[in-house]
Amino acid sequence: MSTLRLAVTVLAIATPLSTSGRFIVDANGHRVKLAGVNWYGASEDVGVPVGLDCNDRNAIAELIAQQGFNSVRLPFSLWMTEQTTPVADQYLLRNPDLHGSTPMQVYDACVKALTEQGLIVIPNVHLLDFGWCCANDDSNGLWFNDRWAAAKFTSIWQDIARRYASNPLVAAMDIKNEPRHATVGGTNLGPAWGSAVETDFAAMYTAAGNLIHQVNPHLLIICEGLNYAGDLTGVASHRIQLAEPNKVVYSMHDYSWSDHPNGQSQAAYIQQMTTNGGYLLNQGIAPVWVGEFGDNASALSAPGGGGTWWANIQAWLKEADVDWCWWALNPTHGQSCTPGTSTIQNYWGAPEPYGLLTMDWTSVGYPAVITMLQALMKPRTGPGIS
Repeated sequence: MSTLRLAVTVLAIATPLSTSGRFIVDANGHRVKLAGVNWYGASEDVGVPVGLDCNDRNAIAELIAQQGFNSVRLPFSLWMTEQTTPVADQYLLRNPDLHGSTPMQVYDACVKALTEQGLIVIPNVHLLDFGWCCANDDSNGLWFNDRWAAAKFTSIWQDIARRYASNPLVAAMDIKNEPRHATVGGTNLGPAWGSAVETDFAAMYTAAGNLIHQVNPHLLIICEGLNYAGDLTGVASHRIQLAEPNKVVYSMHDYSWSDHPNGQSQAAYIQQMTTNGGYLLNQGIAPVWVGEFGDNASALSAPGGGGTWWANIQAWLKEADVDWCWWALNPTHGQSCTPGTSTIQNYWGAPEPYGLLTMDWTSVGYPAVITMLQALMKPRTGPGIS
């Protein structure tokens, strides 16, 4: 696969990152366009990124960087951060120096491997409990539930900020994955934005962001929209205002099933994405990062694969010059249950059809998809872009 590999020079990103209008910029005021990949597993039942049984973490990090990605979203769960039992050796076979490590120590090692390749790392609270995300009935749609208090959520975020404060490439925190309904105390609660109710995500992002900035004022605070990160319309009337200026990035997720009608025209798709959150870019208000998008990598590799949605999102990402993060790097699943239950949804080693790598985690499995993603990496507009 060497023909796909870009120069393996570790790019020096001038941190800290900030925002300037609709752009993320570096310490020199030049645009940094996030073009990344999700590496998941630390939010699941074992509590570690998947693939460490197949390949050395440093080799995985190098493989990510070789494809031209500049960032990695690294989901975790609140549960993972509190585990003191060492991870079973079988999940770390190709990383024997990590034998005896807790899930948090394994996460640390992966962060270190990624940032040593010059990659920006973006921790994300994917779940409160462990398991597979996401559903309206998984009780994990808010930042609190019957097992996790809101105060615990923010204190763990402060702990994460403190833990990586000395590593400037841990440059952003994606506060809460896919806001949605959750049943708490027997009551079904819906997420809100700017309404000062118990489930007001705008208020939570503000409070959590300010508390994180007490620990590390340099971090970007990433705020996902409502309805599975599909709806940022509330920002128009209620922007997140942190004490530390120029640090808020908004996030959307988008998939073929994300409320898109079959056969949707490109113009209609772009209008829908603009209405739902892209207007923040068009009006120069704030950056929008598509923190998840993806599809079956094998299908996308075929001529015309992916159908209208894949053609449409590529067109919008190019036209609006959007920051993004592909779901997912993983060619295989970790074990993941329905959160709060013992019902297993995915077994360790099962194929992940959206994954980019070969099943053994050692090389690119779908070069055609990598080539399409590489076409979306280079920024076309923004400060310092000629």
